[in-house]
Amino acid sequence: MSKVKEVRLILYQLTRPFSYLTIKHEDKWIYDWLVPLILTSITLLITYNYIPLSNMGGDAGLISKITDFIAGLPGFFIAALAAVATFNKHDIDQLMANPPKIEILHHGNPLMVEMTRRRFLCVLFSYLTAISIFIVLGANFGLSITVPPEYHVAFSWIGISAFMYLLWQMITATILGLYYLGERLHTPQ
Repeated sequence: MSKVKEVRLILYQLTRPFSYLTIKHEDKWIYDWLVPLILTSITLLITYNYIPLSNMGGDAGLISKITDFIAGLPGFFIAALAAVATFNKHDIDQLMANPPKIEILHHGNPLMVEMTRRRFLCVLFSYLTAISIFIVLGANFGLSITVPPEYHVAFSWIGISAFMYLLWQMITATILGLYYLGERLHTPQ
């Protein structure tokens, strides 16, 4: 295997937890992009009007408190991933209705596959595990940065906006996963 192919394979493997965002389906953009954008906009309006910027950051700030909660989620997402991966039910391995599609590498070649409920849930919980880890790391890093006073407000709002968007994207995907685990998985096609 050439070095270029080897590097591509390594990058492919390291980015696969984010493959959830590459799933092709006509309605998926609503869950991944539209709903989080609307909820982020509402959150930013409420924050701007009712929560002082000084209450958002710091050790006792809202972002720090939310980050403390999110820090415990990867373990639950990994447990859900393990449960779905080993769940012993025939229906979970059937194609989904109007199946979403995802591109995978098969023997080094790209292949578009239709998704079963198991594959969809595994990809979803892999994404949720990775995004929760990156939200915590990103928030802690962002809260630790020292910014010159003249840029503090602008950088704060950029950071708050990014944090809230990723938070709402994670929450929306979590609710979708809970719907599939709690109801859809047990409903015949």
